[in-house]
Amino acid sequence: MSYHEWKREASLGQILFGLQLPYRKPDSPIARFFWRRRLWVECTFALSMLEPWEKLLIIIFIYATLLLLWGGGLLYLPHYLSFVQARTAYYLFGYDAAGAADSLVRIKDALNVSLASVGSLGSSIVSLGRGAVPSEL
Repeated sequence: MSYHEWKREASLGQILFGLQLPYRKPDSPIARFFWRRRLWVECTFALSMLEPWEKLLIIIFIYATLLLLWGGGLLYLPHYLSFVQARTAYYLFGYDAAGAADSLVRIKDALNVSLASVGSLGSSIVSLGRGAVPSEL
């Protein structure tokens, strides 16, 4: 290894996506954090002993797995948190938040139906006052 290669400071992109990890620590705190994590992974799993194409396959596999886990968490986690919140409300307070919401929807629908029937009854009464024969009564 040449002196210039040893002296070279890596960017964050080279640390995250490069096949060869630089030997020197970067000056940036974010790049240093990822450099340490990458160094830990390469030393723990002996990635530095692999050929570049093997290392590339492993890095692609790791990034694909992380992407799938992150995407699954992003898509599934909000629904799961609302489910856990409803179950917690049931266990702590004795009622189901989803059941309460369902009953509120049923009450609203019943009110709408009753208001519609009151409206039709009112129109029937008005038509009676005008002398028309209602068909519904």
